Amino acid sequence: MNIRLGLVAASRIADAAVIEPARSVPGVTVAGVAARDRDRAVEAAEVWSIPLVFDSYDAMLNSDEIDAVYISTPASLHREWTIAAIEAGKHVLCEKPLAANAEDAARIAEAGNRADVVVMEAFHWRYHPLVSQMQSIFDAGILGTVERIDARFEVHASIIPPTDIRWDLAIGGGAMMDIGCYPASWVRWAIDGEPTVVSADAICPVPDIDGSMIAQLSWPSGVTGTIFGSMISEVPGDNSSLEIVGTDATMFVDNPVSPQTGASLQLRMPDGVIDVPVLPGSTYELQLIAFRDAITFDVPFPTTARDGVATMALIDACYQAAGLPIRPTLE
Repeated sequence: MNIRLGLVAASRIADAAVIEPARSVPGVTVAGVAARDRDRAVEAAEVWSIPLVFDSYDAMLNSDEIDAVYISTPASLHREWTIAAIEAGKHVLCEKPLAANAEDAARIAEAGNRADVVVMEAFHWRYHPLVSQMQSIFDAGILGTVERIDARFEVHASIIPPTDIRWDLAIGGGAMMDIGCYPASWVRWAIDGEPTVVSADAICPVPDIDGSMIAQLSWPSGVTGTIFGSMISEVPGDNSSLEIVGTDATMFVDNPVSPQTGASLQLRMPDGVIDVPVLPGSTYELQLIAFRDAITFDVPFPTTARDGVATMALIDACYQAAGLPIRPTLE
C-alpha cells in the first residue's frame, strides 16, 4: 500500500517532519498540499516537488487522491481540522500539542474512536531508540525507587522573535504549549500515574503569554518533579534535559527532544558515571514509519489521541496554577 499524504498547512516544520523522511520511507508519498493562501501552497509544492495543490483544506479532505493528512496549523485550529479529516475518512498525523486545550483534545479522541482511522500525535521523540534504552534502565531496576524527575526545554530569546505566532494567545501561543509540552510528555512517559500540579510560575512578556513557565509536580506514588519550558532563555541555542533521580542511581539525558542531532545518556552511580552510547535513528523518520505501519498493518503506537488528552490536561493545569487562561479554541 502506498499512503498518499497531504499537508494541511505549508508550515516550516513540515520539511523536517514529513517531507525529508518521506523520501526514505517506503510506502509513503507526499502527494498534496493545501494552505489558507493558495500562492503559499503553490510555492511549497514547487519547493518540495509535491504534485497536487488544493485550493482549500476542505478540498484536500474531500479528495480521493489523499489517504492521510499531516496537520501543522496553529494548535487552536487542530480540533477543527483533525476532526474534519477524521470525518472525511483520512488518517491523521497531527503536530504537537494535539489541541489548544484538554477539552478539544478529548473531542478529537472521541471522533477518532468513532472512526476506523489512525490518529497520531506527532511527539516524534517517542519513536527514537533512546526511549527503549531508557526503558531498559527502568526495567532493570538500576535506579532503585524513583524519587524525583526534572525536565526542561529552553530556547534562546532570539530564536522566537516578537512577531512569531507563538506570542499570540488566540492561536495557542505560549512557552508551555510549544516548548514545555515536551517536558510534560517526558515526565508523563517516565512516571506511572498522572501528576498533580502543585504550583506554577510564569514570566509573561506579553499579557497572558508565558515566555517561560516552571511547574512543580507530584505523583500519587510520592515522586516529585518539575517541568520547565522557555522561549526567552539567555542560554544560546536550544537546550533540553531529563533527570530522573532514584534511590540507587540517577539517569540523566541531554537533548531528549532531538537525539538524532546528538544526545547523551548517563547513569550517575554512587561509585562513578556510566556513559551509555545512544543508538542512532531519526525521530521523524521513525515516527513516519510508525504512522505507516499503524495504517497498513494496524501496529499499535504510543502517541495516541487519548495520550494527547492527558498531556493537554497537564498543560491546562499548569496554566491554571500560574493564574493564566488555558489556551482558547479559534472558532
